[in-house]
Amino acid sequence: MDVAATRSENYIPAFDVKISVDNIPISIEDVCSRMSNNLRSLDAHFQKSINDIFLHLSEKCHICAGYVIYPTYYDGTGKNDFCIGDARFNLGKIVRSQLKNSRQAVVFACTIGIEMENWARQVMEQGNPAESYLIDIVASTVTEKAVDYLHDYIGREMAIQNLNITNRYSPGYCDWPVSDQHRLFSLLPENFCGISLNESALMQPIKSVSGIIGIGPDVKFRDYLCDRCNVQDCTYRKKHIKNSIN
Repeated sequence: MDVAATRSENYIPAFDVKISVDNIPISIEDVCSRMSNNLRSLDAHFQKSINDIFLHLSEKCHICAGYVIYPTYYDGTGKNDFCIGDARFNLGKIVRSQLKNSRQAVVFACTIGIEMENWARQVMEQGNPAESYLIDIVASTVTEKAVDYLHDYIGREMAIQNLNITNRYSPGYCDWPVSDQHRLFSLLPENFCGISLNESALMQPIKSVSGIIGIGPDVKFRDYLCDRCNVQDCTYRKKHIKNSIN
């Protein structure tokens, strides 16, 4: 089997998911959570700034999301290897354990476009780093909320077929090498959702997420195993710790 990061020649249909900012419930509390802060400790000026940013989301965020479904299998190569379509991944112990009972996998991508990051850059150049930071944090929060929406949508679609889904996993998290981003994108149509990769596997637009979700009658949705993961600067670890404290 060819494991090079070349685009699959077999036609697999891609599904587009329409997501509007209006579909996404987002609050100051969500933004504070991403900053590892709480609303009570946030200055009133910053609360107002965040609310002002919210007013521009419908014009600045252009969400594009979609997914492709591939068969999965284990070819006996390495214990943490996992094959999706015609590509083999070394997912690492944690992700492999969560997907091992999958019969198929969703390969997904989601972005809010480039306008929020352009806005944050422009505000920074105007000499307002605090405002630029808040725009960036809000943009990241919207991105994560959009992926939550996509994940829930996929779960509902699979439930119609009496199939379960796993949690979602992305290259760079839970010991899955970020370099596999190129291989993951080889399973998506070219320029899918308007997202491209540079040589370092960084997505453009930056406010984008890609990853996989396992599908099958025998898989289960489990929370992220943050106590077993060595990645410290991780969105899901922060959310897990915050929820544990609360």
